Amino acid sequence: MSLLKVRYYPDSVLKAKAKKISIFDSSVRKLAQDMLDTMYENDGVGLAAPQVGVSKRLMVIDVSGEDETPRPIVFINPEIVERDGEMTGQEGCLSFPDVFFEVKRASKVVVKFQNLKGLTLKLTADGNLLSRAIQHEIDHLDGELFIDKAVSTIKADLEMTKHGFREGNVEELEAEWKEEQTEKEEQLKTTAVPQPATEPVAF
Repeated sequence: MSLLKVRYYPDSVLKAKAKKISIFDSSVRKLAQDMLDTMYENDGVGLAAPQVGVSKRLMVIDVSGEDETPRPIVFINPEIVERDGEMTGQEGCLSFPDVFFEVKRASKVVVKFQNLKGLTLKLTADGNLLSRAIQHEIDHLDGELFIDKAVSTIKADLEMTKHGFREGNVEELEAEWKEEQTEKEEQLKTTAVPQPATEPVAF
């Protein structure tokens, strides 16, 4: 097992668009396995190559539960070819330890990708953790970060500030967040459709 160093925000590699992989050799297979080992070691359900300092279009995901047999998927050169619906849920990121907030994503995605042999495959994920993980990791390959897609910018700022990724006044942000939540609760009293609770996970 080879563990790789997870890169943390604001490392510049996280904002760069990753390069397409054209040669499917042993180095790609080793990178994929090392990324899986690193993901499992850090209790993540997904990991993109830029998060370990490699600017290549490769990502790994395993959304199996703790008591289930691991079901890792290696995606090379993934591309979302269809999106539909909408869902909101808690997200975290291994490049932002302990930071969690709500992010809005498409509910259904169809992703085209290549496997370790270079074969082109398609996978559909609808309304589940796999769908969210695919979108989160492809964002990483495009140099996009979940902090820019937060449902509440106040909550994102609060989480980033509390965990040392940004400078700011935590007490003021907490007051703003509480006020925003109060306003939302008032709105939901008349328009609410119950949303299922989601467990925060890191990608």
